[in-house]
Amino acid sequence: MIGEHKCKEARNTGLKEALGILLDEALTALEEAIHDLTDEQVRAFPMPGRNNIAWIVMHSLQNLDQYANSFQSGARSFEHNECWSLWECKPQERPKPGDPFPSQKEMLRTLKAVRRSAEKGLAAATDSDLRSSRKAEDWWQKTAADAYMRTVCHTMAHVRQIWLLRGALGLTGGKSWPRQHWS
Repeated sequence: MIGEHKCKEARNTGLKEALGILLDEALTALEEAIHDLTDEQVRAFPMPGRNNIAWIVMHSLQNLDQYANSFQSGARSFEHNECWSLWECKPQERPKPGDPFPSQKEMLRTLKAVRRSAEKGLAAATDSDLRSSRKAEDWWQKTAADAYMRTVCHTMAHVRQIWLLRGALGLTGGKSWPRQHWS
């Protein structure tokens, strides 16, 4: 349960275990950042010129699904949409007030689906699988481990943005607070 957990201990970790810890951290931190928000809060635009929480979450989930799932197994956990991509979205398509966004509950369901697939895919991977080159897209060819690292770091940058937006929404009472999940 978010906010009521004990830190897990990272001990004797190899590459696969370390990637699992990092993936768990990114997914847990993302869930923690939105678990108590209302639909109005995730859809709000509290900072002019910046995306809202809903867009950031969907962008992060699509990225996680691409690099922790599709890149690894060829399967996606949910249907991707160009509107969640910084690179595919045209300026006039940028998110704005009044646009349709998934509900907070829908985002949490999508997060859980991405997590299930990612955990299953990583569990099936061998050390050789993680170190071998894979071609995800014409412009990006790295190892499977690199893909996991890319999406974890990407997600954590966006989690920090969500906490900043929470502050801009006035959610500063300390009821929700980012926690340490691994020690």
